[in-house]
Amino acid sequence: MLSVGENIDAYCLKCKLVLAHLVLFKVDGVVSRVKCKTCGAEHKYRGTLPAAKKTAAVRTPGAVRAKKPVAAKVTVNDAPLQWDLKSRNMPAGTSIRNYSITETFKANHVINHPVFGVGFVEKVVTDKSISVLFNDSVKLMGMNVS
Repeated sequence: MLSVGENIDAYCLKCKLVLAHLVLFKVDGVVSRVKCKTCGAEHKYRGTLPAAKKTAAVRTPGAVRAKKPVAAKVTVNDAPLQWDLKSRNMPAGTSIRNYSITETFKANHVINHPVFGVGFVEKVVTDKSISVLFNDSVKLMGMNVS
């Protein structure tokens, strides 16, 4: 019976060979973990034979394949188009408020964010957040935070 610290032959995944290994520990009397004496890799004990690789299914010529289900169509980001329409149709003299997380906003307010630029408040999501349409996307922004 082998004990911890003794040599054992085992398959090393890193070297891809059966080489001498050092027994690191055993669980219930069975070698559990070993260290390769060649490359120093520590791994579970796999015996002296490499794991059998899965073989590919044999295909017969002319056989009909089952079609894979088509993935759902990806939604297109139409925020730039919506933002452009809103900015073009914005009446002259519309007040643009500077964005601050401490301010309170309502739907249809126009804000100026220091990073994202001009945005249109689409809706008030909660008493602490709003959905804002910027020129690249719709963002969830905080508000009324003290």
